[in-house]
Amino acid sequence: MIGKLIVLDIKNVCAQAPAGIEPYTDLLMGWVKYGVAAVIIAAGFISVGAIVVGRLGAMSRASQMGASGLVYVVLAAIGYVTIYGILWAIVGKGC
Repeated sequence: MIGKLIVLDIKNVCAQAPAGIEPYTDLLMGWVKYGVAAVIIAAGFISVGAIVVGRLGAMSRASQMGASGLVYVVLAAIGYVTIYGILWAIVGKGC
């Protein structure tokens, strides 16, 4: 025979944190997750407040800024959910 066909059996390997560091990575991911969510929620309330103040106070520029801020908040929330899903797809939820 001239050569043999070598078949490699590559198993699905799950990503795991190094030993002893898992509590710190969980803590860091928790702070980032809830910190970003809090910033998005706060920005949403500020944007709605700017719209209300702009309409009640006859300040059209404030309501315009609030409306555009609300669009950015929705885009940030969509991006947050998408990025979080991509990270879980890469790292996995355990094997």
